[in-house]
Amino acid sequence: MLLQKLMPNRAVLNSPSLKEAVPTRLFSKAKQKIVENSAALLSIAHKIMPTKVENYFVLHQVKRLSQPFMDDHEIDFLDDKVVEVEIRDLSAKWYFSKVGQQLVMMDKAESLSISSEPDVVFSASVDALVLMASQKIDPDTLFFNRKLKITGDTELGLEIKNLFDQFDLALLDKPFREVLDTWSDELISLQVS
Repeated sequence: MLLQKLMPNRAVLNSPSLKEAVPTRLFSKAKQKIVENSAALLSIAHKIMPTKVENYFVLHQVKRLSQPFMDDHEIDFLDDKVVEVEIRDLSAKWYFSKVGQQLVMMDKAESLSISSEPDVVFSASVDALVLMASQKIDPDTLFFNRKLKITGDTELGLEIKNLFDQFDLALLDKPFREVLDTWSDELISLQVS
């Protein structure tokens, strides 16, 4: 008897609006929590994932985006240059260069064989890089709000930054593109609220 009083009637449980609203709200809340804790979650993944696997995934996506520019020789300015990308809240650093007609990713020791220090360093949080990679927020906005730091050869940094704006995100693997889009939308909604 007490249980019947506590339970809502079947009409309420079976209402279409309740069936749609509960999962949507739960899903929205879950997305929000994942995005709010993304740096911590990715930090764990960064620590346990083999470096080669992580580097392969990152380089694969970067190559997909940059291939049209490679084909047109628009990335030749990277010849014998080292670009460091630092994700501050993950303590991650990636080193890129162009060798011949290949965009390559290397470890710090390999980068030293090209240059004693990186020619330019892009340093940002995970969230700032997601917003920049998704092209939802302009790199200049992130730079002027001090969420993106560019040090070293500023001319080289500006050339690379301008490439970000021209990347065709449709070239990314679809699952990655969808995650990037959802993640950046959620970040923007968190900033607004």
